[in-house]
Amino acid sequence: MSNFPKWLLALAGTNLIPILLCPFFLFGGLHPFGTSEYTIVAFLLYVLTQLLWLIPIGAFFLGLDLYNRYFSWPGIAVCVIGAMFTVADIVLLLVA
Repeated sequence: MSNFPKWLLALAGTNLIPILLCPFFLFGGLHPFGTSEYTIVAFLLYVLTQLLWLIPIGAFFLGLDLYNRYFSWPGIAVCVIGAMFTVADIVLLLVA
């Protein structure tokens, strides 16, 4: 971790907050995209809901990996996009 600047670790660290929020997405009965009477559509909506908290966690690892491979701007952009997903997750949980 000493390879990374502290500001990047703080930015990327916000992408790990959804780990604490995942029980609300898994077991909270949250349906941000609505429900469906068709089984396959309901399953796809469930998977889409789970991607809301999985994308920031993936962005944490991808952003740090890109930065470590000397793709600094794309790595920072991935961390920022993951942080935006984290904020969207928190807002979604507070609103729903």
